[in-house]
Amino acid sequence: MKNLFSLTTLNLIKTTCISMIKDYPMFCRFELTSKCNFRCEFCHIHKKNNIKQDMTTAQVFTVIDALAKAGVSFLYVTGGEPLIREDIAEILKYIKKKHMYVLLATNGSLFIQKFNNIYKYIDNVHFSIQSVNNFEKIAGYTKKEFENICNGIKLATKSKIPIQINIPVDKNNINEMIDIVEFINKNFFVNDIEFLPIELLSSNKEDNEQIRILLPNMENFNNNLSVIKKKYNMKFNIFDNDIKKLKYKYNLKNKEFCKAGNNMLVINSYGELEYPCEFLKMKKTKINSIKDIDEILKNIDKNKVNNNKIKFCKNCTNSCYLQSSYFLTISGFTKIISNFIKSNIFGL
Repeated sequence: MKNLFSLTTLNLIKTTCISMIKDYPMFCRFELTSKCNFRCEFCHIHKKNNIKQDMTTAQVFTVIDALAKAGVSFLYVTGGEPLIREDIAEILKYIKKKHMYVLLATNGSLFIQKFNNIYKYIDNVHFSIQSVNNFEKIAGYTKKEFENICNGIKLATKSKIPIQINIPVDKNNINEMIDIVEFINKNFFVNDIEFLPIELLSSNKEDNEQIRILLPNMENFNNNLSVIKKKYNMKFNIFDNDIKKLKYKYNLKNKEFCKAGNNMLVINSYGELEYPCEFLKMKKTKINSIKDIDEILKNIDKNKVNNNKIKFCKNCTNSCYLQSSYFLTISGFTKIISNFIKSNIFGL
């Protein structure tokens, strides 16, 4: 059993409580690289690969210091594919020195290779599976890489690391939804999965045009989901139903719900703070010192930000911001902290 009163746990609970009462940047989506070893058609990241150089290790450390000073306690470590970085173990170790909760998002292909060097420094892992029948065409990875993903998931569960399997759904793999769940049910001791239907990204016209042709048929999606729920006793991500309700209740036309920029920040792979998020880029600033994020947040005109959000973001479907916002509701906080204690303290 892990220590209930670990500094990471206490830091997370403390900053969550503060963030529920006032604007306080407890979350950060931290993109460690723009590079990826896969070529998923729905993902626009690899199409913009190598535009700039990723941060050096020293630059990453500076950003982590600045995030810690600003009050961040929860890092969503992503990319590209973060495990592609040779210094990933050093980075994760440095993050844990700041007593931050680390959620690693990975395609899983390099997880076994890096495991011995990183497992001490991660609190949760989100793996991704897009296909079990046609993965070479849909996600651009080989049978060997698919086996690596599967073995990585097995190793994580065996090591009692809490995990979630994300299943992005577009028109290419919508007919595989049931097959994927059957495969997961047969091969892994995992019942925490989340289906992510590909949707348009806020008001970003360029990315929307690229992704529009891949949008899944939502009637088929919901029908498949109904079959899966009846056939398998599986726990879908706790956010799903609540997010749908809250999207309706807290429509941005009448009340701000998305907390991007208020309680959640985004740092891109070049070490820039994209404020309030990577779609509504009102401000993009390179982080060069430990004081930078703190200073930027103190000088932001929040009224101007919220007015721009209402105009720009009312149709945003980017679930990472909505999920983080849900964390800061009473019901969300209760559910997530309860789940966190069960999985991280008692290994349930």
